[in-house]
Amino acid sequence: MTNLVRSMMILLSVLVFSCSDGEDGAIGPAGQDGINGVDGQDGTNGEDGSEGATGTANVIYSDWMARDFLFQFATTENFQGLEEFDSSEFNENTDFVFVYGRRVTGSDTEIYQLPYVGNVPSQDYYEFGLFNTAEGLILQLRARTLDASLSDFDYFNDFRYMIIPGGVAKSAKDYTSMSYKEIVTMFNIPE
Repeated sequence: MTNLVRSMMILLSVLVFSCSDGEDGAIGPAGQDGINGVDGQDGTNGEDGSEGATGTANVIYSDWMARDFLFQFATTENFQGLEEFDSSEFNENTDFVFVYGRRVTGSDTEIYQLPYVGNVPSQDYYEFGLFNTAEGLILQLRARTLDASLSDFDYFNDFRYMIIPGGVAKSAKDYTSMSYKEIVTMFNIPE
């Protein structure tokens, strides 16, 4: 059996060492192109949705706040704080700030944008301002008389403010020339 194993090993060695790399064969013929499928039909377009309500576009607004001046009966000037803001959320140079006074007499309601001069004997003058304090930015209502007389500053029953960020471009209109009703309607602000 050893002769047989030896013979096999010799034959195997001859086969392994006698093989050489040959040249690559020629490229075979190209296969047949596949059959294209049929395009499907386009689906029907869906219906347009109904138009949604106008958003408030990041407009900040308050509820109506009751008149609450610092002094019950003042000589020439009185104050009422309306709101305190984080100054990082408010830009004095670009944001629009509006304060409105509401006067209710019987069944009549009138809303005026401040500053406002009331047609009362003492000629009450209402305005607002933004003031930097240690606590933050304060929106403050101020009332004074133009004739230096005493007043209760009770021309208005309550006040509210609205702040429209400067980046809100809802319209090419100048907000300062718009009425209270126009602003409320444009920004969908609840009354």
